[in-house]
Amino acid sequence: MKKEKKIIIDTDIGDDIDDAYAIALAVRMRAFDILGVTTVYRNSLQRARIASELLRCLGREDVGVYVGEDYPPKTEFRVEDFEEKLPDGRPVIPHYSPAFADAPVREGNAAAFIAEQAEKYPGEISVMALGPFTNLALTAEKYPASFRKLSEIVCMGGSFACSRAEWNIRCDPESAAAVLHAGVPMTFIGIDVTSYTYLDEKDVELLTGSAGKEFALLGGMLRKWIETHPGRKPTMHDALAVAEAAGSGFCGYGRRRIKIPLEGEERAKTLFSDDPADPVVTYATGVDRDAFLRFFERALGAGGPGIGYFKEDRNHSVIS
Repeated sequence: MKKEKKIIIDTDIGDDIDDAYAIALAVRMRAFDILGVTTVYRNSLQRARIASELLRCLGREDVGVYVGEDYPPKTEFRVEDFEEKLPDGRPVIPHYSPAFADAPVREGNAAAFIAEQAEKYPGEISVMALGPFTNLALTAEKYPASFRKLSEIVCMGGSFACSRAEWNIRCDPESAAAVLHAGVPMTFIGIDVTSYTYLDEKDVELLTGSAGKEFALLGGMLRKWIETHPGRKPTMHDALAVAEAAGSGFCGYGRRRIKIPLEGEERAKTLFSDDPADPVVTYATGVDRDAFLRFFERALGAGGPGIGYFKEDRNHSVIS
């Protein structure tokens, strides 16, 4: 039997819908030993409560959730027009509910937890970076030796086939650049690839109509996202990154040096580099969308009983 990969999921769950489905997929795949979940950006405590409630619905109350950083070191965050603002300027996270107020979170902050686990399992832990890199940069700054004991960072972030700065990098480019140079191998599943994982109407109907308390929670979050983002299709950016961390093989890959500029018009972009001082990373170049979505829905157990992680023969061409 294949050994489960030890992972920590670092997430900004509660804004877009894909983080929640990514956590659900990580649980359902049964390919991972989930050591914990850490939350980041704007209101990490509320995000932690959301993650904790989701894990309860998934039957994984044993997975601890740790509160991380709200504020990037330099970049101010935005509160959207449809979001309620707290007196301290932080938002009420869109998918947060007062019903989650008692959902348990663990003592200790995210950076300390990541460093502690890296010391406990040196060379064994993959971090799934599904949000801004603030927690990871703080870990690298405060616990550099421990940070370098992480096996890898698999991130949904960056863009290598279009010119825009991707959201997770743009929210905190200083931290992203610091993590890039912190000495841990990185794999980027960029938005130029993950954008193909959009859900059609039939996919939404399947996910919102499935039975079970986890689908009741996920479906409510999905419907709320659709209501507040009219005209946009929900897209499983982070879920693709989780699937690829298990070696599912839905993406093609390249290897190049990259840099993340912090000044001018190129700020926060992920750019190829010929400078030997810049690290070589692995980056996704394309995705088999149809195969991934079939896997995603079946692995979640949408429309029927959960079946866990599976692989199937795939004959679809890779989108690139």
